[in-house]
Amino acid sequence: MSAPKLVDGSASSEHAARYLIGFVRDVGAMEIHLLNVQAVAEGWEMKRFLRADELAAMAREYGEATLASTRAILDAADIAYTTHVEQGEVATTIARMTQALGCDQVVMGTHGRGVLEGLLLGSVATKVLHLVNVPVTLVK
Repeated sequence: MSAPKLVDGSASSEHAARYLIGFVRDVGAMEIHLLNVQAVAEGWEMKRFLRADELAAMAREYGEATLASTRAILDAADIAYTTHVEQGEVATTIARMTQALGCDQVVMGTHGRGVLEGLLLGSVATKVLHLVNVPVTLVK
């Protein structure tokens, strides 16, 4: 079994990591992929001052920093994982990576760090539900 665990540094994301620990202990060993997607908005001001490779390095650095708390949770539980930091539109990148990695389940928090996403079920979570063809576990 292979499952991406989506990480955005939010409390909901950390709850999903703790859920995943219990799931792994119940089900047994599985391949876990921690995924952080850095969205770069069109017309982003920094694009005018930095080269594409500089922007990619910044996104990678921020993504790795965002993964740190979830990595610490899984490390403390002695659960193995692989990390991925990608750039793009968040929900479609999650769907693409789910397919590319051959994952058969997605685990993610219901609310991310977006300002408006906290009002209802996160818009990214809603989009992912519609875009992937595997079960999605949403953790509050």
